[in-house]
Amino acid sequence: MSDTEVEIKSDGNKAVIEGKTSVPFRTFVGLILQRKVQTLFKKCSEDPVIVGSELLTALASAPDDRQEDRGKLILVTFGMGILGGIFLTVLTFVALALFEVRPQDKDLYIVLGVFLVVAVVVSALLKIQKTQKQNKLYESMEKITDLIMR
Repeated sequence: MSDTEVEIKSDGNKAVIEGKTSVPFRTFVGLILQRKVQTLFKKCSEDPVIVGSELLTALASAPDDRQEDRGKLILVTFGMGILGGIFLTVLTFVALALFEVRPQDKDLYIVLGVFLVVAVVVSALLKIQKTQKQNKLYESMEKITDLIMR
């Protein structure tokens, strides 16, 4: 960390830092959470923020919730994929029935096999514990979700 030079004025018994405003932590965090701040991160990334040392220590030692959020994202994405796959399969069978095409047992076993492979892959991915592979997977899933949401 680098030292930050600031101008201080004396206001009675208090020191006032020129050009800085004191706000409660709750208000500051509320503003960040309620606003789109990505452009601010780029624009103001080097601006100093003066924080009490106890607050900074508490923030640094607070648990990281991104892993939890990413885990939920994975489950939701896979769940939606599985539901979408089931829907498409049923839709295909309905369309085949409309054209009086009856799938053979072999065809049904292939569909069942695909579902089993997907289940095994999902199960294996859920067992991965905090590794680089998991982080890369999460990032890939986030990118895919972002592309789909646009």
